[in-house]
Amino acid sequence: MWKQMTAVLAVVAGVVVVPAPGAAAAERFWELQLNLCNSGIAGCYEQGRSVPEAAALIGQVRPDLVTVNEICRGDVPDRLAPAMAAAWPGDAIYQFFAPALRGDTGAPVKCVNGQDYGNAVIGRVAAASYRGVKTWTGRYASQDSGNEQRTYACVHAVGAHLACATHLSASSEPVALAQCRSLLFDVVPGIRAAEGISGRTVVGGDFNLEYDTSDPENAQKCVPPGHVRKGDGSVQHVVFSGDFSFVSTQKYSLRYTDHPGFLVRLAKP
Repeated sequence: MWKQMTAVLAVVAGVVVVPAPGAAAAERFWELQLNLCNSGIAGCYEQGRSVPEAAALIGQVRPDLVTVNEICRGDVPDRLAPAMAAAWPGDAIYQFFAPALRGDTGAPVKCVNGQDYGNAVIGRVAAASYRGVKTWTGRYASQDSGNEQRTYACVHAVGAHLACATHLSASSEPVALAQCRSLLFDVVPGIRAAEGISGRTVVGGDFNLEYDTSDPENAQKCVPPGHVRKGDGSVQHVVFSGDFSFVSTQKYSLRYTDHPGFLVRLAKP
C-alpha cells in the first residue's frame, strides 16, 4: 500500500532554502543512517540526548542524505533539519517525517512526550538544481502481532534522487523480510513509475535483518537486481541503485542510542 503526499514548499512543511552565493552541487553523495531510540519507551532511551548527538554528527559528516528511525516528529524541525541546513548553507534542505501506526486504531504511534513517533528522510539539493519534492508514506501489508504497524517514508527530490527510510519488524524476521521486499520490489518501483524516474535511489533503515547467507531471512534477499546493499555488520542497511558508485562505509559510535551512525559514501556519475 502506498500513497502520494505532495509537500508544500515552506519552512514549516519541510523545505528550507537559504540563499548564499557560490553554492555548488557536490559530485559525492553521502548517506547517513541513524536509529536514535528516542520514543521514550524502549530501554535504550537516554532522555532525548541522542538527538543533539545526531545533530552534531550531521554537522561533522555533512551527509547529503539522512535516514532516521525511532524519533519523535519534533526532532526533525527542532534539531536534525537545522543541523543539515547549517552543514549546507545555500542549499535547499527538505525534510519528511512519517509516523508508525497503531494496529488497533490506525492512529500514529506516540512518543512519551505526546508527539508522533516514526521515521524521517532529510536531504539536500543544490539551490540552483532544486525543483521541489514529492513525498510518500504507507504501512506494509505484512505486520507482526504487535500494535506498532511498520511504515516507510519516501521523498522524490525532483530531478535529483529518490530516498526512503524505514524501520522493519523487530519481533519477526520473516515479517521484516516481507516488509523489506515490499518496499524495494513494489513501493519503490511504483514511485519510480509514477514519477518517470529510473535510478538514483537510496533506501536506508533499521531492517532488523542481518546479512547472513545461511539465514533464510538474509538481508540480501530484499536487494533487487541492479542495486547494491551495504550494512553496518548488524541490522542497519543502505540499498542503492547501481547508477551510484560505491566509495566506502564508516561507523560512528554514539553514546545515547544503541545503534552506531552508519555512513555510506557514494558518488554520482
